[in-house]
Amino acid sequence: MEEFQEALESCNLFDLGFQGYKFTWNNKRPGAANTRERMDRAVANREWKDKFSASTLSHGFNHASDHVPIFLQTKTDRDFRGGGPRGFRFEESWLMWDECEEVVIDSWVNSGGDVVGLCATVDKIKSCGVELLTWGSSKTTPNTDEIKHLTKKIERMNEEELTEESREEVLAASKKIDDLLFKQEIFWAQRSRVSWLKHGDRNTKFFHLKASQRHKQNFIHGIKNQHGNWVEDIRDVAEVAVNYFETIFHLGTCERMEECLNTVPQRMTTDIREELSRPYSVEEVKAALFQMGTT
Repeated sequence: MEEFQEALESCNLFDLGFQGYKFTWNNKRPGAANTRERMDRAVANREWKDKFSASTLSHGFNHASDHVPIFLQTKTDRDFRGGGPRGFRFEESWLMWDECEEVVIDSWVNSGGDVVGLCATVDKIKSCGVELLTWGSSKTTPNTDEIKHLTKKIERMNEEELTEESREEVLAASKKIDDLLFKQEIFWAQRSRVSWLKHGDRNTKFFHLKASQRHKQNFIHGIKNQHGNWVEDIRDVAEVAVNYFETIFHLGTCERMEECLNTVPQRMTTDIREELSRPYSVEEVKAALFQMGTT
């Protein structure tokens, strides 16, 4: 058994887990002599799991054998992705590009139009989001191919006799690799939502595993609808979610609103209302934004 475990570790294989009934073997003896264990399982490496991230394994039923069959459904997350637009997400790695600040300033100055007040601020923020997505769409995903290309180039040059010219070329390539690796690390750190470990120590693999784990935990394989039926199709799951929130946020009718409000004891003093109603300052906005974690 120890040798088998060593073989799994050597091949970087891990247990894929399961859904439903947790045992795969039953000695089918009555009473206290009955023994049930999870003996059968499926294993895979990280590359397979990344490719088929939405796969599930379940235990079946067998009336004749003491072992039950296990069923592995291989699915990619693309099989479940909806067609709706994603919300704007600022990429921290954009800050490493000098043009990022120019894009924001240019968009902020040239947007808003004749609108004033808070509406103008909202329009400017939306405009900045659109411009940043257009500009940064090609700069977000880590350039893995370029990293591999530069690494092989440096290895090839180091095998040869270094001249002053080739040495400068190696230093330039090394600097570019460091820059690409740092951007790659920031990319995965932001998706891992790990705030207690800072980037800078080449934690890319750790961040990638945490991001993959969070993606797996957040994935909804199925849900019960309002009739109590279990649905798994992505369109049915989306419909259940939309119906639920439309129901709880639906504006109902109340003919005795004043009577209801009069039963609620007043907690806010005049000073509190004045404090909440006063205009916000630049310092308060900055403090609130800088207290936010990574998204």
